[in-house]
Amino acid sequence: MPSDNLPDISSMKLSELKQELTLYGIDSSNFFEKSEFKSALKNARDTLPRPSTTYREVGPSEEELRAAEKAKQQQQQQRQHKSPSTSSRRPSTSSSSHRHHHHTSSSSTPPPPAPVPPHTTTQSNNKSDLMNKKRLLASRSPVTALQQIREHPSGKLLGERNNSFLPGAPFSFALMGSLQENDAAIIRIPDGVCLKINAASVDRKSMENFLLQKGSIGVSLKVSSEENPALLPIWTFDKEKSKSYTVSDLGVEVCGPRTVRLLAFMEMGFRSGASVDLFVFGSVGLDRNRF
Repeated sequence: MPSDNLPDISSMKLSELKQELTLYGIDSSNFFEKSEFKSALKNARDTLPRPSTTYREVGPSEEELRAAEKAKQQQQQQRQHKSPSTSSRRPSTSSSSHRHHHHTSSSSTPPPPAPVPPHTTTQSNNKSDLMNKKRLLASRSPVTALQQIREHPSGKLLGERNNSFLPGAPFSFALMGSLQENDAAIIRIPDGVCLKINAASVDRKSMENFLLQKGSIGVSLKVSSEENPALLPIWTFDKEKSKSYTVSDLGVEVCGPRTVRLLAFMEMGFRSGASVDLFVFGSVGLDRNRF
């Protein structure tokens, strides 16, 4: 083959490189890079005798090209035929799978309950956090008891009794006896907190001295609330009827937010200048219906 008819190796296609190497009798099936084909062909041209055919015969003939194009078209047509048939078979497979699934489901145990949606869990967590914050706030909110002691009839403030009780603490307060409702102690109960009043008592010696006064009868523990502002007695120590200086079954419970009043109401004797203290006992705790 004259050298003038040989194309430049650097401009040859991979198929051309393979065909010319085949003319030289060189097996190129182990080559992977195009550079390997180029190097092998250059070495063949330099060391091996030229093939007797011309380079134009190296390339495929027109018949070969037409045959290759026809084969390509047939492959495309086969792919097009396979694609619809595959998709048409899918519903049948799905239907068969559905029937099988239905049969299996009907013969097996009921499916487990659906998982809780994420937003429901988030709302539950937020509600729990809010409840914990309210509980913490309530646990730091004290019940306060305040009684201002005034001179009558001038109304001059002589002093006050002021105590506070956190949840979990026992409640105890000394009410100074009075004939005036304005002298009642104000008890403030915060939100989420409950006050229990279980017992009340008077000092025996002080009560005996009080009862020595003409017209004195005893002392009453009175309570009022925001719903009913009237001071009503829940226990009375009467010198003729009472056998004990204490009572332990009052069972009064008030939950906040609420304000109540407590009064130790003296029967008569106070006008002569004598009075006694009435002691109230109970406990302070969190509202069990809320926390």
